[in-house]
Amino acid sequence: MRKNIAVITLAIVTGGIISSCSKSLENRLSGTWDLEVASKRLSTGTVPFTSGYENGIFHLDDNGQARYVEGTDTLTGYWRAGKHNKGIFSNDDGTWQARDMRFLLINVSNTLLHRSLEWRFDDIHLYNNGKSLRTEQFALGHDRVYEFKKR
Repeated sequence: MRKNIAVITLAIVTGGIISSCSKSLENRLSGTWDLEVASKRLSTGTVPFTSGYENGIFHLDDNGQARYVEGTDTLTGYWRAGKHNKGIFSNDDGTWQARDMRFLLINVSNTLLHRSLEWRFDDIHLYNNGKSLRTEQFALGHDRVYEFKKR
């Protein structure tokens, strides 16, 4: 009986240690980000474009608040991230696919400046030890890809 209790206790402690070591998606996204490049993915290849947000800094706070700062202009709002299953059209082979993906929503605005931004990214990928972020928006034949770097 004591052996079973010891095994159960060890399993609980080990599970607690492992779960405390892994960060949630929101924790890994929290921080300050620069938009490095935006591009459109077409059937003929990838073409860079200017989104209008390359010159500022995105602040994603732990509490879900978001800011975009460009010079003296500041847009404020919120951000959310999570997992979802979405059907997308594959431009590569022309078929519909259902995929489990991680999403990111950034919603910031400044009414005095008459400026707002609501970005809904269908899929996101952290890489380079969490210092780089690739976000994708899927639209029939007009996918967009945004590359961010953490400061």
